[in-house]
Amino acid sequence: MAEWVILQKDQTAVGDPAGVPDAIVKILERRGVSKEQADDFFAEMPKTTYDPFKMNDLKEAVFRLLDSAVKGRRICVYGDYDADGVTSTTLLLTVLRHFTDNVRYYIPSRFVDGYGLNNAAIDKLAEDGVEVLVTVDCGSTSLAEIEHAKELGMEVIVTDHHTPGTAAPGCLFVNPKRADSTYPFKDLCGCGVAFKLAQGIVRVSESKGDKRFTRADMNELLDLVAIATVADVVSLLDENRTLVKYGLMYINDHRRTGLNILLDALRLGDRRIGSEDIAYIIAPHINALGRMHSAELGVDLLLGGKPEEDLRKLALSMVENNAERKTVQDDTRKICMEAIEKGGCGELMPVIYAPGAHEGVAGIVAGNLKESLYKPVCIVTPIGDGLLKGTGRSVPGVNMHELFSSCAELFTRFGGHAGACGFTLPEENLDAFRNAMQEEMRKRLDAEPELLTEKLYIEKVLSSGEKNVEFAEMLAKLEPFGEANEKPLFCMKNAGVVSTYYLGQEQQHLRFTVMTGDSIPVECILFRRAAEFSGTIYRGASVDVAGELTVNEYNGRRLQMVVRDIKGA
Repeated sequence: MAEWVILQKDQTAVGDPAGVPDAIVKILERRGVSKEQADDFFAEMPKTTYDPFKMNDLKEAVFRLLDSAVKGRRICVYGDYDADGVTSTTLLLTVLRHFTDNVRYYIPSRFVDGYGLNNAAIDKLAEDGVEVLVTVDCGSTSLAEIEHAKELGMEVIVTDHHTPGTAAPGCLFVNPKRADSTYPFKDLCGCGVAFKLAQGIVRVSESKGDKRFTRADMNELLDLVAIATVADVVSLLDENRTLVKYGLMYINDHRRTGLNILLDALRLGDRRIGSEDIAYIIAPHINALGRMHSAELGVDLLLGGKPEEDLRKLALSMVENNAERKTVQDDTRKICMEAIEKGGCGELMPVIYAPGAHEGVAGIVAGNLKESLYKPVCIVTPIGDGLLKGTGRSVPGVNMHELFSSCAELFTRFGGHAGACGFTLPEENLDAFRNAMQEEMRKRLDAEPELLTEKLYIEKVLSSGEKNVEFAEMLAKLEPFGEANEKPLFCMKNAGVVSTYYLGQEQQHLRFTVMTGDSIPVECILFRRAAEFSGTIYRGASVDVAGELTVNEYNGRRLQMVVRDIKGA
């Protein structure tokens, strides 16, 4: 059971001179948004963005690519098989195609190539005559592969956002996380970095009077950046917030044919798309391509340029592919749970050896287990030649990249960030890796005993003046919600249950109304977990309720709490 942490102890609500309630001012401050920045944060058309040429090596990369286009050198955009990589590839390919016909793309296979650059793929590209290799959403740790490409006569440009290793690639390296970064914002996704590179290309070309692709055209690419930024779970603050807000506008303007056809296939065509639709519906369908088969279908769909009937077939294929992914995911989770129950995976950080697990969904299952167990989880599967491939997901407060860095010598390669990492290692190193992870977790728990105690962070106990539609509407102005800008939670304590009503074919949902001492009724909705709280929620019961505030617009407009947790008072 999660521990509730109330963040705002002071229940007074003095408000802000600009009309923003005090509770929301405090939310913004805790998220690093000052009162001076709040206007831009709330703006429909925010302005927070940075000069692309502040990013190390970006200007040089722009000139190399434009020069290569003029000289007709064969360029390859080398991406990744997730939603960030697919959108990054689509974006940069779209731009470069306006400057040269001699450009192609390559999305590695999760099952054949693995993540990032690999020598076999580089050899194939060399045979195809590729002279300039530009990565998107990968390459920061592919040092040996970059040298191999250079030995074959290729010029390499790496654009990425993953945490680099101690040594930098021996080529132009565009990454806001590089150790000597001069870029003001470090948390762009891979597609965000590709967008900044594209901005640089357009600025330079326009300065020379070349109007083949303009700044106005650049705006049409923001839908891709929005999808990638939400899908890759990077911060939705600062420049990312600007990119996503504009990107959502373009998604809802229905400018991209392939995306519109996908939205129709997902039954989202008549709905206003928000960040949650990307996170829980759109991105999983794109990601499922690389997990199950080939991510190239995603690039083909987003690029368009095909008859609508062909694009419709691609979209339907994506829907079917995602359904297959869900079935395989359930099977893989069962295999992993059986391994945990059998024992020997590690108590503080399970490292699950699961030869029967489907490699493509291991990351999702690791994330699911991380949430249910509330501890970091890794899943490893054999890939042949005495090697294991692994993926890991971590809980807040446990930096997985730091954990892996403590035993870097055990890996053939690894990479990622605080919340998620991927790796390969020799089979004989599995026990040493598992033991090292338990030891590192033990050290962290000794220093912070509550590290693996799940916490539900709640802004405050709702005051009488906040139990209204107007307050919920002001909270909605904090959208888009996501990483580092989560939906704020509120609670009511010692609330009396006034009425209950079960919903759903299996009565799995529960609508109920509560009232505290101020006699203001608040309607609550609990999804999918009615059975779990059937002994707690009944008419006359006294409970503590925590959740998100929304506006229910069915038969009028009234405040509604979407419940996240309930405790008996």
